[in-house]
Amino acid sequence: MPRRTQAERSAATTAELLAHASTAFGNDGYDCVSVEAVADAAGVTKGAVYHHFGGKRELFQAVYADAHHRIAARTTGAVAGEMTGWARLEAGTTAFLTAVARPRLQRIVVVDGPRVLAPAVIREIEDRYAAGLLRQAFFRLREAGVLIPGDDVLRTRMVIGAICEAATAVAESSSPAEALGAAHGEIRHLLRGLRA
Repeated sequence: MPRRTQAERSAATTAELLAHASTAFGNDGYDCVSVEAVADAAGVTKGAVYHHFGGKRELFQAVYADAHHRIAARTTGAVAGEMTGWARLEAGTTAFLTAVARPRLQRIVVVDGPRVLAPAVIREIEDRYAAGLLRQAFFRLREAGVLIPGDDVLRTRMVIGAICEAATAVAESSSPAEALGAAHGEIRHLLRGLRA
């Protein structure tokens, strides 16, 4: 078996740290997670965390970006296949809300992300993933004459904000499954207000 290169070992360590940090931040929240605990869980030194990420906030930022990547992958998967443009929009927002309402992702993306990271960092990550996908969907629908005229950037921010608030309401509900169903319905009503 060939020996791994330094770059391969470094990538493996980064992935291991990211996986353990995602679990820790998702379960316990930013304030209760230490660099030492993540390093111990990954079987590396604390220095390795600082080498790969620079510190706790940078490690959390990588976890936050990875959470958005996973949500975007689920959203993209939900809209694969034969669908009208509008059905793709509704399926995508449904998948996004379902993903972000999951407790671990909700804690990272909705609760701790806005509190820990600078707004510019959050915008850049959102634009790279979910917000970028939604803005593209709005552009295509508007070009097809299915969406009322308007500012795609602004409406994207508003819909993302509504979905994140809905995810918070689901998390705070005594009946999360029922609240999630109601939230899906409300997001669909919100979107239909944009239909031409």
